[in-house]
Amino acid sequence: MKKTKDIPLSTMQTLPDSGLFIKRFGQFGTTVMKPHAHRDDYYIFVLLTDGEAGVEIDFERRGLSTGDILIVSPWQVHGKPADEKWEADGWMLALSPELLSESDIRAIDEYSITPLPFRSAPGIVHDVTTLCSMLERYDDAEVSRALAAAVKSIVLSAIGTSGNSVSGRYKSITLRLRKMLDRHLTTEKSPAAYASMLNISEVYLNEAVKESTGISVGSYIRNRVVVQAKRQLAYTAMSAKEIAYALGYDDYAYFSKLFKKSTGKSPAEFRRNLK
Repeated sequence: MKKTKDIPLSTMQTLPDSGLFIKRFGQFGTTVMKPHAHRDDYYIFVLLTDGEAGVEIDFERRGLSTGDILIVSPWQVHGKPADEKWEADGWMLALSPELLSESDIRAIDEYSITPLPFRSAPGIVHDVTTLCSMLERYDDAEVSRALAAAVKSIVLSAIGTSGNSVSGRYKSITLRLRKMLDRHLTTEKSPAAYASMLNISEVYLNEAVKESTGISVGSYIRNRVVVQAKRQLAYTAMSAKEIAYALGYDDYAYFSKLFKKSTGKSPAEFRRNLK
């Protein structure tokens, strides 16, 4: 097996004692954004106050416009696309998981099933901007946490009014499926098997996943495979055949066909285009 590289990781140890940090980016920002894809083990709340910007989350491109909010969860690979020239202003608030309640984390987990930017009301943009400006000025940890908690509460409240009408039961099933896939994806890819693990019918599992994500459970499982493959193609020295085998595919031709159907490129083409 060839030596692997790690996906760049920012950890909570880099955060101040308060467990948070605030960045202003764009034309008036004082912080240069990281040019490479990376992961964090903390939560990131992004608000775009002016202009447009593109980001990639697990190799899926998302476009943000003025007033949009985006939440990035721990361990999601994200970054600024290489060909993207940001002409935007905004704020980025990073929070340690210890600063979020169980209900906060649950709300973000449900949102992260399909982590799309969502449009906030003008009043929310104004309030969050005001709080972030205050956060930038205060060094006191207790005051900073209180201000950050207010930002968090406003943002999470905005998720509930962003037009997502999927039932809580469907979201819960999809989240449980996702956690199972994290543990079993390399050895099990059958929708029927996961339905059995969840003690529900395959039809009901498919209904829940389709309502939550817009795609069938089979497509959702295949997409998770492809994301894992993309990560390994981008950040390891493993060959495409080694990656296929590590993901549970003995038939490389079948894996390559699945990958190309999803991305439009063979694994080798995908890796070449990353350079």
